[in-house]
Amino acid sequence: IWDLCFRPDGSQLIVAAGNRVLVYDTSDGTLIQPLKGHKDTVYCVAYARDGKRFASGSSDKSVIIWTSKLEGILKYTHNDAIQCLSYNPVTHQLASCAVSDFGLWSPEQKNVSKHKVNSRITCASWTNDGQYLALGLYNGLISIRNKGGEEKVKIERPYAAGSPVWSLEWNPSRKGAVTPHSHFSKCVTHNMIVSLYDQLR
Repeated sequence: IWDLCFRPDGSQLIVAAGNRVLVYDTSDGTLIQPLKGHKDTVYCVAYARDGKRFASGSSDKSVIIWTSKLEGILKYTHNDAIQCLSYNPVTHQLASCAVSDFGLWSPEQKNVSKHKVNSRITCASWTNDGQYLALGLYNGLISIRNKGGEEKVKIERPYAAGSPVWSLEWNPSRKGAVTPHSHFSKCVTHNMIVSLYDQLR
């Protein structure tokens, strides 16, 4: 098992297991249905906050969008294995992150917009207002992007140069609009360094 997530109302548990996506009923723990569509290991799953759809990403380089009724409605690919997925909490835009690029997709657009990066993306997190996406990179950098994928801020960590960022998260207690210079909570590296950023310069 590589990843799991809940439907926002708590009724479903989505599990990335082998090359399948398993969907469980949380009321009694029964397996509702195994979803097939990937040809290799499924690394990540993520549910949109509105509960209407979820996504799965695999080492077969593909991302599949599923409805809450477990129907596959879209499949697209990257050039490399999918590393992580993150849904925008406001617009429900999906960020799919691979080794050499990341993609942005929403139900309103026909095509996935792709954006190159110079290091493997290891984690991703949207701000609470959905305006910015933080990407944690294997080379130790953190890249802050707007909804269009444009880089607005790059955080370099001299004391942890070359140390991959494995997890990051925005501070959920901040209210109102968030800008690239707003409060960012933490990132975690392989040597267990937890970094707190108050102002992103």
